[in-house]
Amino acid sequence: MKVACFGVSGASSELMVFDSPSALQSALHETPELLDGDAVVAWGLGAKRVPVADEGVRRLTFLHAHGPSPYAFTPRQLREPLIIDRVFLDDEEIHLLIAQLNAELLQRYPEPGALVFSLHPADVVEGAGALLRAAQHGRSVACGAFKVLDDQPGTAEIKRMYVVPSARGQKIGAALLDELEARARAVGVERFVLELGPRQPEAIRRYEHAGYRTCAPWGEFVDKELSICMEKVG
Repeated sequence: MKVACFGVSGASSELMVFDSPSALQSALHETPELLDGDAVVAWGLGAKRVPVADEGVRRLTFLHAHGPSPYAFTPRQLREPLIIDRVFLDDEEIHLLIAQLNAELLQRYPEPGALVFSLHPADVVEGAGALLRAAQHGRSVACGAFKVLDDQPGTAEIKRMYVVPSARGQKIGAALLDELEARARAVGVERFVLELGPRQPEAIRRYEHAGYRTCAPWGEFVDKELSICMEKVG
C-alpha cells in the first residue's frame, strides 16, 4: 500500500509518495528532517488516488483538529490506513453496510413512520452527489453520501453515514464527513444539511464538533417529531 506524506516548512511545502509504510520509515530514518515536525501529515492511498497538495493541507488540518487517526497520522505514528473510495449503490459491500445501518436505526426508532430511508442511484452520479466507502485492513468499515439538493442551490444533504461498531472510536466518522464535504465543495456546494434523531447523541456530538448547528427542517422532515435537522455553511 502506498503512503503519501505532505509537509510544510517555512513558506514552502512538499508532497511525497512512498511505495509502502516501510519505505516511509526508511526515509524517516535516513533524512528525518524531511518528515519531522508539527506540519507534516501522512495517509494511505487507494489504488486510483493521486494525492495533491490541497489534499495534504486538508489532511494536515484534520490531524491538528483530531489527532492521529487512520485517516491522517504523522510519519512517526503510522496507523493501518483508512482507504476511502467512491462507489455506487450496486456495490455489494455497500448493500451490507446500509443493511446494518437500517437495522441499527430501526432498533433506535421502532415507531412507525419515524425513519425516512432515501438514496437513489441518480442521487450519487457525478455532479449530483457521491457515495463513499471506507476500508481498513481490507474490510469495509464505513459509508456515507452527499446529495445536491435541486431546490436549494449550493446545498447538499449528508446521508447514509455509518461506521460498523467494531471500527468506532477511531475518528472514522469524522474522516468520512471531511471527505464528503471536500468532494461536495468541488462541485460548488457551500452549505451542508443533514437529519438525524435525538437517540443518536454520539452522532450529534460529532456533527457539532464539525461545525453543524440545529436548523429549520425541510422537505420530508417538516413536522417529524423525532427529526433533528442541522446545517453547516462554508
